[in-house]
Amino acid sequence: MALGITWPGLLFAAVGQFLVVAAITTFCRPSCHVSRTVGFVLAGDAVIFCLLAAIAAAFRHVDLPEQGGDALLVHLVSAAVLAWVTWGLAVHVATGRAGLWAGGALLVVTFVGLTAPGIRTSRSGKPAQVTLASVEVPGLPAELEGFRILLLSDTHVGPWTDEAEVRARLRPLGQVQADMVAFTGDLASGEKSGIDRAANLIDQMAPSGARFAVLGNHEHYLDPRLATTQLTRHGFRVLNNRSETVGVNGRGIWIVGVDDPYTGSSDLPRALSGVPTDAFVILLAHTPDIVAQPLAARANLILAGHTHGGQIVLPLVGPLTSNSRYGVRYASGLFDVGGSRLFVTRGLGEVNTPLRVLCPPEIALLVLKRARG
Repeated sequence: MALGITWPGLLFAAVGQFLVVAAITTFCRPSCHVSRTVGFVLAGDAVIFCLLAAIAAAFRHVDLPEQGGDALLVHLVSAAVLAWVTWGLAVHVATGRAGLWAGGALLVVTFVGLTAPGIRTSRSGKPAQVTLASVEVPGLPAELEGFRILLLSDTHVGPWTDEAEVRARLRPLGQVQADMVAFTGDLASGEKSGIDRAANLIDQMAPSGARFAVLGNHEHYLDPRLATTQLTRHGFRVLNNRSETVGVNGRGIWIVGVDDPYTGSSDLPRALSGVPTDAFVILLAHTPDIVAQPLAARANLILAGHTHGGQIVLPLVGPLTSNSRYGVRYASGLFDVGGSRLFVTRGLGEVNTPLRVLCPPEIALLVLKRARG
């Protein structure tokens, strides 16, 4: 969810609200009539928070449309904000003293409460979040129903995310089964030695199955030839502007990969050369910006990383920024782009800052389904 609302955040916010309400009520001592009014407002606020908590929990287990779910959360949180502001005005009417800061204090503690539990450093030692996504793909052959793709990206072994931390984040791979493993670039940052260490970790911990990879901008900053060599040594078929076919239950599908679009290394026409126009195509690219190229529409499914989900996500606001020509539009998640399905993972590592806020590292497991209707 782009809004970043979680169970711990809701609990922190609720506790913060209670403490502020208790402090202000003790200080202001409003009349009984106003106290009853405030009580009703806070009771409504509590109901809204319970609904938020239930929906936040349900979204972890139920496949709901992302935009519809976010809209519902926006409406519920907006109602809660209205309750807090109403409470502040009620105190102001009763006392004439606290109105300037009562509602404001509630909003501040709520915002901090929702955000604080989602702050994570690059030395936390915690496993990555496993996202199990059911992806309805137009034109999916019957033979690919239930085909499972493990998507990994942006390990960034180096100054911000060391090898031990990446190993900890990859731990859940021991319980993951997949038919195909896709890595969409940025093994390391800062130093070449991180390239082999990251590739080796993925090799050790990822499940067996067909393995494909493309390069990211950090491979080009360090040594793209070395990255290609090491990924190949660890069992990946590196698709630098080329394609390969894979047989699945007797049906051939095409895996197409482009070199990094961010550094201008991609050549999608070359990668698609030789691919039949009626073929089922899975396109790997480091960045979702590949969708700007008209030929990307030939892909049934596009897999990308690079954005880190924005790395800093605020409640109600969403990602503050994303390293993409589209801004935060494709920061993370599943999208429909001109009839193609695009999935952008939040990745595993960090750059520029050792922090993630409400944007945990991600291991994405995509289960392909035939589109309904």
